[in-house]
Amino acid sequence: MIKLENINASYKNSGFELIFNLEIKKGEKILLIGPNGSGKSTLMKLISGHISPVKGKIFVNNNIIETFSLEKLSSLISYMPQSPYMPQHFDVFEFVLSGCFSKENNNGHFKKSDYKKVFNILSKMNLENKWDSKLSYLSGGEKQMVLLAHNLIQQSSIQLFDEPSANLDPYNQTEIMKLLLENQTSKDTKIISTHDLNISWKFNRIIMIKHGTIFKQGSPNAIITTENLTNLFEKNIEVLKLKNNKNVVLYN
Repeated sequence: MIKLENINASYKNSGFELIFNLEIKKGEKILLIGPNGSGKSTLMKLISGHISPVKGKIFVNNNIIETFSLEKLSSLISYMPQSPYMPQHFDVFEFVLSGCFSKENNNGHFKKSDYKKVFNILSKMNLENKWDSKLSYLSGGEKQMVLLAHNLIQQSSIQLFDEPSANLDPYNQTEIMKLLLENQTSKDTKIISTHDLNISWKFNRIIMIKHGTIFKQGSPNAIITTENLTNLFEKNIEVLKLKNNKNVVLYN
């Protein structure tokens, strides 16, 4: 479904360079992990079409991503960046509803079902009492939740989330991750970046990124080990197996 072929990407005068070859299949749930500045966000920007590589090609459904129109790309891929622009004069309901616009409502007319979807997702996120609040009046965590709702309602076949649980309290971090990963179908491809290593076992594949390239990748049980995490982050990190056959990551 997604293929990065001989990719080289860099930022002017930054000294950073990302070198990648990667294939992602339809229906995969992929977790990106790595130190700050390793290239996780750059990879998502490449896949979403927000930046172009200096060299190499990116394919989505066997087509070069640069051949897609903006409308086609926005209907196929939803992308939640770390620090997005949010129109502060919008209220919660209309901002979440605008997520339906890129899907199939380019004429600006929404269906009754679109309004129902908005109320449903706001209810799931316990934001129904904020539906008419201006974005400028929300806390950082509430804005994060609204932004998640805006992206989830698009129901794109490729969904990218860069640090989706940032600014959220521990309870909402857990609930949001459940919401992101629930109802996964064979048609949905989700790529999520986070520093919460304890959710690793909820994914099909882990991709470790370090210094702009793939450090290691594979299934959680094969990849999330004390040795790999310690080498990836260059910190003392330990993976313990509990009696209930679950795993926990400890930061020493």
